[in-house]
Amino acid sequence: MPLSDQERKNIRETWRIKVKKDREIETYRKKEAFDRVYKIAKILKEKYFVDKVILYGSLARDDRFYNLSDIDIFIDGWDDSKFNYWTMLIDVENVAKPYKISIVTQKEAYKSLLNEILREGKIIE
Repeated sequence: MPLSDQERKNIRETWRIKVKKDREIETYRKKEAFDRVYKIAKILKEKYFVDKVILYGSLARDDRFYNLSDIDIFIDGWDDSKFNYWTMLIDVENVAKPYKISIVTQKEAYKSLLNEILREGKIIE
């Protein structure tokens, strides 16, 4: 049985409301994730004496920030002889929650990833 005009109208309106709500949630998540990025950068610079923090990935490119998106950070000036990477990661994971975080150091970055970071990344002051 075909849908009536009213049923089609109701479906379109329901879909429009859903899309609007999804965009509002995504906007909120992006803002919240950015707030966490600035807190993380502060910790990395003040506690671990990192020289530079660069945000890359979907959050930096202003792509869609889905519910499974993570925060991608590159750090330059990391001294692994003074600090344990895993201890630092636990510190920033606690701030990043509920978002997952990936931290890449200069030492472990592949050249192709480093080129992408330098081309598209945002330096976090």
